[in-house]
This record gives sequence, structure tokens and C-alpha cells, in this order.
Amino acid sequence: MGLLTKKILEYQQKKLVQAENSLKSHIAKKERLEEIGSEKDITNQDKMIKIWSTNIEKIKQEINKIQMKE
Repeated sequence: MGLLTKKILEYQQKKLVQAENSLKSHIAKKERLEEIGSEKDITNQDKMIKIWSTNIEKIKQEINKIQMKE
């Protein structure tokens, strides 16, 4: 694996960790809002959860592509 490819893979893995942390944060926030929040705030968190879940899948696909090339 070339140096550039390694750096790209490391970057993608770092993005994956950050995205997973963001997803966990939004899930926790939604759980808190379900107790005391408004329906609008809960709906917004649902959208954010969906966006981050999609982003995580895309990042995983990119990582797989990089690993398959090498």
C-alpha cells in the first residue's frame, strides 16, 4: 500500500469515528427530547440520525474501495 493510499485510508477511518460519534450524540439527544422535547425537535433529530447513518455507510464504502484496490 502506497503512502498516499495509507494517508487517505487513515483520513477515512478518522472521518468514520467522528461520524459515529456524531450519530451517537444525536441518538442520545433524541432520547432526552422524547422525555421533554417538542415534536419538531424530535423530528429534527430523526433527520440528523438519518443523515449521519447515510454518511457512515458512504464512508464505509469508501474504506472498502480503498482496501480492495490494495
